[in-house]
Formats: sequence, structure tokens, C-alpha cells
Amino acid sequence: MEMHRIDRIFEIEGFFTAFRFDWNSDFVFSGERHEMWEVVFLSSGQVEVVEDEKICTLVSGDMILHAPMEFHRIRSFGGTSPTGYIISFTARGELPAVLKESLFHLQSEDAVRYGEICKKIISFMNCEEENAYAGQEAAAALSAFLIGLGQNRKAENPTRTDPSADAYRRLVSCMRENVMQNLPLSEIASLCYVSVSYLKLLFRKYAGASPKEYYSNLRLTEAMLLLKEGFSAAEVAERMNFSSPNYFSSFFKKHTGVTPSEYRRSLS
Repeated sequence: MEMHRIDRIFEIEGFFTAFRFDWNSDFVFSGERHEMWEVVFLSSGQVEVVEDEKICTLVSGDMILHAPMEFHRIRSFGGTSPTGYIISFTARGELPAVLKESLFHLQSEDAVRYGEICKKIISFMNCEEENAYAGQEAAAALSAFLIGLGQNRKAENPTRTDPSADAYRRLVSCMRENVMQNLPLSEIASLCYVSVSYLKLLFRKYAGASPKEYYSNLRLTEAMLLLKEGFSAAEVAERMNFSSPNYFSSFFKKHTGVTPSEYRRSLS
């Protein structure tokens, strides 16, 4: 008999966080980047999510996924006290591209099913004794759910459009397009036809950080990718227009706690 081999597109390797949230109407989670996938599902209420240059409002039944190293920030919205689940995990391979590009709305039966999956993951995470079977069952259930979501669900465009959101989106896009250049804020503002003061206001509103901090984190992420690809610290410094390799090393250590060389060694 001939065996029909299964090609694994992706495989969930482990969970980092799994919890049910119940936030007050004034809740704000400051923005961050990390090397994990994160799933946000809203059971009730409304939240505003900022994901790099995307700004969207989630309502009851909505789900959004943050890909590794995407900036994301979330806050209660519309005077509501939102509830839901947040799960973060690492995966080997590539999840369907549609999962990181879109917003999904779950029908009631799928919302119930996803809630049960979350409870499995939370139970596994909270178990004092390691249980490989429980972990594998939870990972398989979430994988199957995400595969079905990516293949069978009609995704919605999550981006909210209004003048301030559009201006913020242009600024973030400009920073991303010029991540290698180390532009001053005045030039970024000029390229996007806004004042420096308005630029700072938009980043406080949507990113919860200064534009300088945001741009530095973008450049740090790019530098980490180049180091992973095998470039030396000196090569990264030159490619990314740092004034010197020494300045790049001090910049990198300030934000990560390790030097570029130490980071490269940790990858191996």
C-alpha cells in the first residue's frame, strides 16, 4: 500500500499565555512586540486594537491574530467593559497568511467551540504536573480551529478610516519604508504632511509611545532579523545607517540587554 504523507503547514510548539479577561471600561494595555502569535477573541463589549498601522474596533464575537513581532496595543472602547480570551503561542512553519491580515467574526456555535478550546489550554497551562497528552490535545484543537478559520471564513477588512487614523497609518508606513535610514522626526512629519507636534499627538493616542520609541523599535526589529540572517554587527550598522558599529552595539544592548554578538550566539 502507498502511504499518503501529510505535509504539516504549521505546528504549535507551545503556549506562553492563556487567560480569560474581564476589563474595566478604562482599561489600556500598553503596546508591545514579541516573537509569539497572539489570538484575541472578544466575548462581549468593544475594544480598540492598534496593530502596526492598522486601527480597528472589535465587537462581541470578533477575533484578531497578531503575528510575531507585530506591534499591538489594546484598550476598552465605547464605554464598555469587555470580556474575552487571549492566547499566545509559538509555531513551527507558516500559519495561513489570511490569519494575520484580517478580522474574523465568529458565529455563536464557533464562539462556544473556541471558548471550550481556550478552557483546555488554560487547564493545561495551570496544571502543576506536566501532561503531554493534555498539551497535545489543546494544541491540536487550536490548530484545527485556525486551519478552518483560515480556509473557510470570509475575512473582514479590519482597518478603521477617519482623518486621525489615516494620518497615523501614513506615518507608520513611512517609518517602515524608511526603517534602514534613521530619519529625524521632522523629516518623517514633512513626508506625511503633518507637523511634529501632531505626529507626537497621534503616537500618544494610538501607540501609547513616543514616535522616537516606536521608530527605534521598528529599527531594532529589523536589526534582529538581519542578525538572524547571518549579518555581522558591523554589516548591520552600515546597512542601517548607524553612525558607527559601536553606537549600534550600545543601541542594541540598551533595548535588548545583550550585545549583537551575544544575541547571534543565543540563536545557535
